[in-house]
Amino acid sequence: MNDITIIIPVHKYNADIKEMLTKAFESVRQNQENYTNGKLIPLVIAPDEVLEALGGDFGNKEFYKECRNDSEKTDFCSQINFAVKKGVDTDYFSILEFDDIYTENWFEMARKYFITNESVSVFLPINIFTIGGSNEYMFANDIVWSYTFTKDLGYIDFNVLQDYAGFNLTGGIFNTKDFKSVGGLKSNIKVAFNYEFLLRLTKKELKVFVVPKEGYIHTLNREDNLTDTYNKTLSGKEIEKWYQLAKTEYIYNEDRDVDISNIKEEKLT
Repeated sequence: MNDITIIIPVHKYNADIKEMLTKAFESVRQNQENYTNGKLIPLVIAPDEVLEALGGDFGNKEFYKECRNDSEKTDFCSQINFAVKKGVDTDYFSILEFDDIYTENWFEMARKYFITNESVSVFLPINIFTIGGSNEYMFANDIVWSYTFTKDLGYIDFNVLQDYAGFNLTGGIFNTKDFKSVGGLKSNIKVAFNYEFLLRLTKKELKVFVVPKEGYIHTLNREDNLTDTYNKTLSGKEIEKWYQLAKTEYIYNEDRDVDISNIKEEKLT
């Protein structure tokens, strides 16, 4: 784990996004200053018109690379998959949402755990979730560091995922080859695409490790972000059914046409 590409998907652009992206870029710059083992390479994936607008405001192309998304699919999963296929030429990559930030030493901290865990496919940070711009916050991914939850401390395996689904992937550091080998993210899996990806990965006995450090600050329920959209367009029962569907779709690498109409209600903890 030396050079790492940081994928930043942007599907549209306005003054609010400019403000958030400025903070996201600054968190990358802080990490670039503190990371001593290689280069951190920001890669903005976006449609042409968005990249042109970004170029007007963030014209320093020495800071970030561009990946032009001409696929007409600008959902989160499709953007990440496109960037990995077309823009990433490093052995590892990370994902930064434009309304989130890294903590200033995340990559340097993660590198120390990589040294004794080279076979791990995904290194996840402990996430700090902020709630819609308020002072409320909570943690994510930290549950695997509880002895009452798992004896294999720090690791997310297939058995763990049978009992708990609330892991977040953004901020994580991914082995590019392994990500491609399992088929990437699935845009046809609403809400539960993180969970389905982890099921698919761990069923193939690839390793996921949570670094016991706070590495990423993730915004929940911001107006018009993905979680806000899901909360407004899907009922609680529908969300539960998408998680149930993930528990059967993980056996397929391909992103199949799926729906939840035949899924029985069964609450997932």
